Amino acid sequence: MAKFVSLEEAVSHIKDDDMLVVGGFGSFGSPEELLEGLAERYEKDAHPKNLTVLCGITPGDKLEATDEPGKGYNLGVNRLRAEGLISTIRCGNLTDARAIAYAVGDNKIAGYLPPMGVMVNLFRAVAGGRPGLITKVGLGTFCDPRNEGCAVNDKARELGSIVRLMEIDGEEYLFYNGFKPNVCFLRGTYADEDGNISMAQEGLHGTELEIAIATRNSGGIVIVQVQDIVRRGTLQTKEIRLHEKFVDYIVKAENPDNHRQCYATSKHRPELSGEVKLARGATKKLPLTLRKVIARRAALELLPDLIINFGSGIPSGIGSVAAEEGLGHGLTASVESGPMGGQVQEGLSFPGVANADAIFTQTDTLDMYDGGLLDIAFLGAAEIDEKGNVNVSKFAGRCIGAGGFIDISQNTKKVYFLGNFTAGKPKPDIEITGDGLNIHKDGSEMKYVKNVQQITFSGEYAVKSGQDITYISERTVFKLTPDGLMLTEIAPGVDLQKDVLDKMEFKPLVSPDLKLMDKRLFKDGLMEI
Repeated sequence: MAKFVSLEEAVSHIKDDDMLVVGGFGSFGSPEELLEGLAERYEKDAHPKNLTVLCGITPGDKLEATDEPGKGYNLGVNRLRAEGLISTIRCGNLTDARAIAYAVGDNKIAGYLPPMGVMVNLFRAVAGGRPGLITKVGLGTFCDPRNEGCAVNDKARELGSIVRLMEIDGEEYLFYNGFKPNVCFLRGTYADEDGNISMAQEGLHGTELEIAIATRNSGGIVIVQVQDIVRRGTLQTKEIRLHEKFVDYIVKAENPDNHRQCYATSKHRPELSGEVKLARGATKKLPLTLRKVIARRAALELLPDLIINFGSGIPSGIGSVAAEEGLGHGLTASVESGPMGGQVQEGLSFPGVANADAIFTQTDTLDMYDGGLLDIAFLGAAEIDEKGNVNVSKFAGRCIGAGGFIDISQNTKKVYFLGNFTAGKPKPDIEITGDGLNIHKDGSEMKYVKNVQQITFSGEYAVKSGQDITYISERTVFKLTPDGLMLTEIAPGVDLQKDVLDKMEFKPLVSPDLKLMDKRLFKDGLMEI
């Protein structure tokens, strides 16, 4: 039977060199009080040290550190930033844990960053007693051992590989090594007096069960933070995510701020957890900016009855455009965090979904993605090269990982990569004229480069797989061909040589049927598509 213990006792069970799995996803589901208690113990005792930390996606606040109290590096796995506490991290993405990302970039912590779907399915594989995971996810990307093999710094490369190439029936696969956790930190909403754990008010259905069983079956300790303790027999059976036999220790959060549904607000939002569906208000109309131009061009690709994944950033605006134009009927959004249908949230509320039709687990969702569930995906792009490779995972020598990007982009039939044509500061001065663009001053940094810093999406693999790949900016549309990128559309008012070809590090193919982008993209008011 699970034991109810103090925070101090719970974190006392972690030893030097342990492997710790941390649940949560971005701003959701962080076992915040447990992480705070572990950080305080290390500050006081200098133990435990040299931990290996595993996550699907690190919980954290996404913020840079500032001098303002409570801003940046203060939440989630960021709390474990003290030098010497973590020796190795293995997770799908470090965007939300900037402090750890910088330590990996500075080679202070060994960093392995496999795809998010690989990580969550490894939890399931380890729970089932299997030695690892065989999958095609990651072939041709930085996860492929012929490239970086997920090891993103020298410290990780010195420790050795976690992935190897193999062949089955003449086809290439990757084998990702399993692991044996010593302890895990998880979070639930309620524990009953016997120790059963309910996730009733959690915004996402994460990998709590897979992590708990992987840890338990490896001989490790399962520690769960809860919001409150209720009488035995009062939890609805279908809401129990962890049986008492799977749990060793339970800590009731004393600080309400350490058990917020997500970091975006202290207010509980039942529409995010599927407890209720709130009356839908009017969708907020996007102002006419370059972001909206790009989102509009992407929205022209929407068809009825599609299952769609919208990435964060520019792609998240497509839903607003679709709603504004009355195209929402029949479109179903799916997010790698589990929810399907509803309204995908932005900022710190991402990857939550309001008024979802259903909320699946992350593991089940990514399994379905790997099998080809998605009809279409709209994703961001930081760099694109002449082979059609895309980088979203490494900038200025620091790697943050791909999250679910590789799982989505590699296994979806049609993928659209969205982003501004150039980048850099000061911001470009580009006028939207009503029927095109007038580029007064462009960005200082090229995004269409000879070779991307890191391959998060492989154009070569996509061509071999027969995927339909398109790259959209405010002034261009490119298609991926076996011979590289082909320019198929250009914005009215844009000079092909000066504003496009001279702002690329490589010379693309130019379609003999090069078209002007639809002038309606650049007008205020409805496009009436």
